Amino acid sequence: MSSTVRKRCALAATTLALASGLAVAGPAHADSRGMQHTAAGTAALMPVSNTSAVSIKKIRIKGTQVALRECPRTSCVVLKRVSNTTLRAFCQTNRHTSNVSGNAWWTRVALLTGSDPAYVTNHYVREAAPKVPHLPSC
Repeated sequence: MSSTVRKRCALAATTLALASGLAVAGPAHADSRGMQHTAAGTAALMPVSNTSAVSIKKIRIKGTQVALRECPRTSCVVLKRVSNTTLRAFCQTNRHTSNVSGNAWWTRVALLTGSDPAYVTNHYVREAAPKVPHLPSC
């Protein structure tokens, strides 16, 4: 197998692993001091711990025809409109955003069935005044 094919397979495995909640590391070996090292260019899969930086939370949208936008501003393109639904929330931001009814916070979301990331203003998120509790900043 050529090195290009191996690299492409490793990249595909890494992408699949990250998408399914696994961390990626190369095979480990110990040096003379007992320190563990991983080999570059190879990949092995291991479960991500509960202390992972990735935090996903389900949020509930209140209202009808609420816009999911390409970026956290009202001037951004509407990707989809949703009504009274549940979404996956990844993080929230108030940097470079539009203020909607007194709330400058926006949440990065995706549909439960899967979709490209989008942003929704926290004005339409249940129990988000002004932020979604326990959701990290973007």
